[in-house]
This record gives sequence, structure tokens and C-alpha cells, in this order.
Amino acid sequence: MALRSYLHSTFDPRRIPGLQAWYDAADSSSITLDAGRVSQWSDKSGNARHATNTTSGSTQPSYTVGARNGLNVLTFAAASVQRLTVPSSTAAFNYLHNGTPSYFAAVSRFGTTANPNAAYMLCGNSGGASANTGFVCLYDDRSSASRNNASNVGISRGVLGQFAVVSLVNDIIVPQEFVVQEHLLSAANATASQRSLVSIDGATYQGANTLTSAPSAGNATYSMQLGAAGDNALPLQGDICELMFFSQLPTAAARDMIRRYLGAKWGVTVA
Repeated sequence: MALRSYLHSTFDPRRIPGLQAWYDAADSSSITLDAGRVSQWSDKSGNARHATNTTSGSTQPSYTVGARNGLNVLTFAAASVQRLTVPSSTAAFNYLHNGTPSYFAAVSRFGTTANPNAAYMLCGNSGGASANTGFVCLYDDRSSASRNNASNVGISRGVLGQFAVVSLVNDIIVPQEFVVQEHLLSAANATASQRSLVSIDGATYQGANTLTSAPSAGNATYSMQLGAAGDNALPLQGDICELMFFSQLPTAAARDMIRRYLGAKWGVTVA
């Protein structure tokens, strides 16, 4: 049996402790369509954290059949501010910003040009502002801010001008290419350099952490969004294949299984 088929049929992230939400675009049974657009992406974790957009029309992402490795993906258009929101979830994803050691992994593609000179949000619930509370993860290529093909993670603590973490790693994401990204989050870690780490396609985890104030235990300012920052900001131009969120840090062996499953399934070569 081919590696992709074997991993796809045998791996189940629900067996790994701490799984809080799991969105899998390849599973058409988890997708609800409204006139050809996605109105709900159902959470497969068992926690019913379904991501929805019940406003029919251009702000709903598209469901693109066979777009990656023969599998379906969700396609987001920034110009139409397409996004999905997990309703009433300001408390549900607190582990991402309150200092709990946690983890999330995703397969996605950003942008349509080699140098988009833009910022595209993968997910978030803070709007990205320091005065809010919560978390954002984005691709950042804004030349005005000296950012180039960067992974940008921000954990804000509800105090103007202060963040628990800003982790910006340049030259790590290739636009227009599907990547497996993994993030280790620990906003209360006494070692600032370990508060946010990112790995792309199984490469060594990296961090470039600044503005490391104490995190907030309060609820996020906004509900979690996929394809935007919680307040519809910095909408995604690109595709999302799969996301998993964990409220605790899986073992290195478990993270290796997640990475290899995602890479084999979506046709991404991982280390």
C-alpha cells in the first residue's frame, strides 16, 4: 500500500491527547455548501467547533475539487474578505494565548504571485492588535515592514503596545506552494526564545521572538476565524487543506506522525 494511502487510512489525530479542533477539507462530509460556496466546515475532533459563514454570497470561501494531490481544498479570496468563524469561541481557544504549552499544524498555500507584498491570515481571534487579547498566525510579505515570505505569529495580551509574543521568521514560506506548518506555542515560557516556534515542511523549529510580556488568561477578543484575524482583518488569499489545534504539546513522536500524515496525504515532502 502506498504511504499516502496507508497513513490516510490509519492515522487518526483524535488518538493524540489534547486535540481541540480538526478541519479536513478532503472529507467532503465535513463541508456544507451554499450555492457552491462553503457555509460550514465541520470540526472532526468531536468538540463541535464548526467554522461557519451563513451569509450567502461572496464572503464564503469556495470548495475547490481535486486542487491538491487529488483532494479538495477551501479556497479564499482576499478581495472578497472570505472567512469562516467558529461562533461563540472566545473562550474555546484560550490555550493558544494564555501560556498553556500548545500546538497547531496546518497545510495551506498563500498568495498567487511570487512576491505578493501583502499579509494573509491563516487564522486568528485577536485582530492582531496589541490592545486586544488572543492569537494570530499569518503569512507576511510586507516590504514596508521589512518582511519577506515570513511566518508571523502574534499573541496579544489586551494592553496597548504590549504583546506576550511576536514571532517573525523571514524567508521561511514559499508563496504559491503548499506547505505543512507546525507551531509550538508557550507564551508563559521563562525562556523568551521558546515562546513561539515554527517548522515548515519538517525543518528545524525556529523562533524570532520579541515583545515578550506576560500573557493574559482572559478570553480572546473575537471568536476564532479561519482565513481572517477574528475581526475580518488581513483576509487570506490562498487555500487551506487541513488544520489541527491541540491544547497541549504532543510528544515529539506524535508530532512526527502528524507531520508525516499531512505531508503524505497532501503531497508535500517533509523532512
